[in-house]
Amino acid sequence: MQDAPLPDQAAGPQASPPPLPKPPRRRWGRLLCLLVLLVLGAVLGWLGGSTQGLAWLCQQLPALSNQQLSIARSEGSLWSGFTLHDIRWRARYQDVDIDRLQLQWQASDMWQRRLQVQLLDIGHVRVNSRPAPATPAAGAPVSLSLPLDVRVEQVKLASLTLLPADVRLYGLQASYAYQNQQHQLQLAQLQTPWGSTSARLSIADSTPFATQGQLRAQGELEQIPVQAGLKLAGNLLALQVDATGSGKGMLAEAHGLLRPFAFNPYNRFGRLDIRVGGINPQALLPSWPKARLGFAVHAEPEGGARIKGGLSLLNSQPGPVSASQLPLSLLVGEFRADDKMLHLDKLMAQLGAGQLNLTGKVEPGSLDIVALLHNISLKTLYATAPDDTIKGTARVAGPLAGPDIRASLYGKSLQLETALAFEQDGAGKTLLLRQLDLTAGAGKMSVTGKLGLEGKQLYQLEGKLLKADPARLKPGLPSGELNAAIKASGQLAQPLAGKIALQFAPSRLSGAPLGGQLTADWQGQRLRQLLADLSLASNRLQASGAYGVAGDKLKLLIDAPNLALLGPGFSGNIKGQALLAGTPNAPLLTTSLRADRLHLPGNLSVQTLSLDGDIQAAAGSPFRLQLVADRLQAGSFSAEQLRAQGNGTRTRHHLQLDGRLRLAGQAYQLQLAASGGLPANSSQWQGVLERLELSGRPGLSLQSPLALEAGPARVRLGAARVNMLGGSVSLTDLDSSNGVLSTRGHAEGLHLAELAGVLQLPVEQNLVLDGGWALNLNGKQPQGQLWLKRVAGDIRLPAEAGRPAPLGLKSAQLNLRFDGGSLRFDTAIDSQYAQLAGKGSLPWNGGNIDARTPLSATATVLLPSLASLAQLSSPALELGGQLSANLALTGPLGQLQGQGSIQGSKLLLADHRTGIRLGDGVLQAHLNGRSLVLDRLRFASGQGDVVATGSLDLREAGPDAVVRVALNKFSVFDKPSRKLVVSGNAELSMVEHKIALTGRIRADQGRIDLPKGGAPTLSDDVVVKGRSVAEPSAFASLPLTVALDLDLGDRFRFVGQGLDVELTGVVKVSASPGQPPGARGQVRVVKGRYKAYGQELDIEQGIISFVGPLDNPVLNVVAKRHLSPVGAGVEVSGSVSAPRIRLVADESMSEKDKLAWLVLGHAASGDRDDSALAASAGMMLAGSINDQVGLFDELGLASRKERTLANGTVSPAEQVVTVGRQLTRELYLGYEYGVTSADQAVKLAYQLSKGWSMVLRAGTNTSVESRYTLRFD
Repeated sequence: MQDAPLPDQAAGPQASPPPLPKPPRRRWGRLLCLLVLLVLGAVLGWLGGSTQGLAWLCQQLPALSNQQLSIARSEGSLWSGFTLHDIRWRARYQDVDIDRLQLQWQASDMWQRRLQVQLLDIGHVRVNSRPAPATPAAGAPVSLSLPLDVRVEQVKLASLTLLPADVRLYGLQASYAYQNQQHQLQLAQLQTPWGSTSARLSIADSTPFATQGQLRAQGELEQIPVQAGLKLAGNLLALQVDATGSGKGMLAEAHGLLRPFAFNPYNRFGRLDIRVGGINPQALLPSWPKARLGFAVHAEPEGGARIKGGLSLLNSQPGPVSASQLPLSLLVGEFRADDKMLHLDKLMAQLGAGQLNLTGKVEPGSLDIVALLHNISLKTLYATAPDDTIKGTARVAGPLAGPDIRASLYGKSLQLETALAFEQDGAGKTLLLRQLDLTAGAGKMSVTGKLGLEGKQLYQLEGKLLKADPARLKPGLPSGELNAAIKASGQLAQPLAGKIALQFAPSRLSGAPLGGQLTADWQGQRLRQLLADLSLASNRLQASGAYGVAGDKLKLLIDAPNLALLGPGFSGNIKGQALLAGTPNAPLLTTSLRADRLHLPGNLSVQTLSLDGDIQAAAGSPFRLQLVADRLQAGSFSAEQLRAQGNGTRTRHHLQLDGRLRLAGQAYQLQLAASGGLPANSSQWQGVLERLELSGRPGLSLQSPLALEAGPARVRLGAARVNMLGGSVSLTDLDSSNGVLSTRGHAEGLHLAELAGVLQLPVEQNLVLDGGWALNLNGKQPQGQLWLKRVAGDIRLPAEAGRPAPLGLKSAQLNLRFDGGSLRFDTAIDSQYAQLAGKGSLPWNGGNIDARTPLSATATVLLPSLASLAQLSSPALELGGQLSANLALTGPLGQLQGQGSIQGSKLLLADHRTGIRLGDGVLQAHLNGRSLVLDRLRFASGQGDVVATGSLDLREAGPDAVVRVALNKFSVFDKPSRKLVVSGNAELSMVEHKIALTGRIRADQGRIDLPKGGAPTLSDDVVVKGRSVAEPSAFASLPLTVALDLDLGDRFRFVGQGLDVELTGVVKVSASPGQPPGARGQVRVVKGRYKAYGQELDIEQGIISFVGPLDNPVLNVVAKRHLSPVGAGVEVSGSVSAPRIRLVADESMSEKDKLAWLVLGHAASGDRDDSALAASAGMMLAGSINDQVGLFDELGLASRKERTLANGTVSPAEQVVTVGRQLTRELYLGYEYGVTSADQAVKLAYQLSKGWSMVLRAGTNTSVESRYTLRFD
């Protein structure tokens, strides 16, 4: 079977098929897509890669965020890093202001799935939160993982202010990383008003989110050092928290197991223990009350979703709320809670001598709490409250959103019955005051009403006074018996509106009759009606009319001859009348007022006052104003006489003001003159200030007329020049309107010394400054700059002996820049001593800058040559080297924290009086918070050095310091007569103004030579008339504790006062505040000589024992004549204050012979030797003088025996003048001259042994002697 042919096939020969349609040309679409992509890429590139693109994005943010987010200015680009200025976020429940945000990052790292941020630097942040509705508890997250690795190398935050709690944090430095499935936060530093904090935290990104964290804090509370720590362990689903804190008299501990994501709030912790002692809440947060609290809280699960616990609180320093104290002295009680109810059981509070007991329950939607009050003194709660003790009950019950409140309280003279409730309707929530009855003695006040809490906040009040006595409610108010009815209604929301009607029934105040009525109705700026007729005895006040729009008129009349009836603080009399018309922008006034001996509360008084005025609306109407005041006092301002007057017409008049003033104790004379006028129906005065003179110090003088416009809508000043402070101030312009103030100008040649009467500086100065400003103030967000520059003058610093030394200023400049919500500054100072450069910022806060305002600043300091500082100290002190510092300052102005390094090189400290010289010094130190850490301070001297390390804590109560010193063969003195090389370790500490010195020092080598002589000095108890008494040494009153071991080593030599010895031994020196220094230990004489009785004595035994006071050791010294045949010498025993000295010899002999052997070298024999001993007395006197001069070892008179010379000649005995020098211990060289003969000779003697010597004389008679002495009994 064949298929049927197709139609085309049946039509004869096969025809060629028709051509297929050409496909559409898609390349145009592709080109269009490519073009769109190119344009989109160009736009994105422009937005992200250009400064203009980022600026455009910032401009669009308000529209994109529904006016919630705005950025005033930007720098840089998104891809290369940027800086944003004045960032503001405005939301319903939160306002956030950030003055600056800088981001440095690598955008190219995003291609590698990595976000790398080098720096996130945030300036001052201010967060103001408002109450927000509670939100349901959020469950635990499923995951904390991020789609890419993140690393933020450095995060900085200058300050964070949280309002309304007023919590302030400063100087945050941190880093963050997310990698290896871990979030890691490292908090290097965070400053708080009470100290510094560091922390670290790591959290896994998957359930159960393993967590580890640690926080450490140290600082001060009430000038007491404290330390605190916090540890986190476990995971976010079950987190173990352990916190501790301690300080002197303070202790805090908290331990708990938290489950933050549990649905039931009572299951969010497994257990909780908190114990705190000795804490002042105000030290933690200034807005909290002052107290001294110790409290403990314990809570733990009780099976299922229930907990039980207890609390106790003890306040050892209770006080009234009016003194910002906590009146509560004791609080104890127990509580139980489950998912349905919180029970308060036996909760008792002690308020002074009174007691408050609380019981009740709190359910998810309601509460019922009853308070029983017993003997609570109102003055315990508030110092100015009535002096009464109350008791009674109070109850809060009903829905949590709007419970009913009832109280029934009574005391000796006071009684209160009140009932409040909350009502919800279509207009919102309303507070109902159903009853408020206050009874005081025989008087009573009753009030009922309601107040809307939302929308327009409408209110209505009705009240009655019945025999009410104000003095019973508050001391200082006048006594009386008030009977009145009052009605008030209106709205508290803007625009304010209200009505009030006050009607007095017959009443008395201060013993005088009081009566009258008052009715007022106002809305916004208009007083729609005021009717008043009040009288107090002969005092009367009347008012009628309206004011606020055209056509309104208000008449006022006062006649008060006895203001003292109003109560304490009031006196004098006042009488006058006034007619007020027009509008607030164009007021019209006709007035006449007189006052005499007027005194008002607030230290406001005037002896006499008169005011007359007439200002009308018509352009040609008279303008008259005259004010005369004598002996006006308002706080610290006073005017002996003040005169003001204006005359002319409304559009053209002349104003003049003259007065003798006194401000801050300085007298001034004021003269002012102006001409101008008020346009019809306007309160904008326009004219010229022709004269302005303020004589005094400081004073000012206007040099040319000043164009002036002033009024409620605008204040504008034209160009002007004022001479003041020895220079001039030129104002270019000033314009203030619609809440915006702009001004420009400059100053030249201002002498700060002119401010001496009103500004006391701690230093002498004669500075001359130039300056300038260009400012725009829009509300509380100023823009512009202000600068000051020193052009002449100097500062004189206190120096040695009260001689002020010039600072040697070369240049000084300060620039202030207002940038929206922040104030930025930079300064540079150059003087002969130092160079300083710094810059920083602080939040402007509408000009409310105080000690808690946060600062973020950096500074560099360079002292190029410390030698220039020597003139500020003693002339004997030599300084050298240079110091430099790079510092960063953060924190509140009143408690700044510092970070940075301090370095010194080629340091030199030399005292020419003592010979101490410290050279080649190197200093490495750094600031850490309020501590100066001495990393290394090294001085080289001789072949050794001294190295010091330590820290200095700059606490408010006084600095604490610890300095450790290591000496290694350090040369303290290096002079021919004074040399000391020491090694050892010492520590100097200062804690709570008490200084302690401990350590051990060894003398490697030492030589101390005392001066040979000096001028005589007077005893300490001798007073010379006409000569100032020397100030006691500062060291005498130092609270110093010493525990120091002094080791003299084995190479210590002492020369002076006849001694030449080598010493060794160890002495433990100790001292306590208010006590003389003491010592324990022994110093031994290794070898040495002692010159006494004109002779050189060898010290055979020398021991100095310290067993008490440092200046009164025990002596045990034996010194004998050199090579004496009989061992003649002296023995010293006892103490320095009471020494015992006796002559000694190896053989038994009389004291006379001992003295002869010691002085003459042989035994005494008859009267002849008595004469020789007498002559030797003169020789010893001369020898003692020679000891002071130090030229010879022997100088004096000696007796020479009769002797036969070699030639048979007899040389008679005579007195001989002897001058000699002991060249060595055995060799002596001298010169002898006979007193009665002409014999003279040079004598050379050599001691061969103890009994054998040789003597050679050359002179008038030459001889050689050899002597050998053999002694026997």
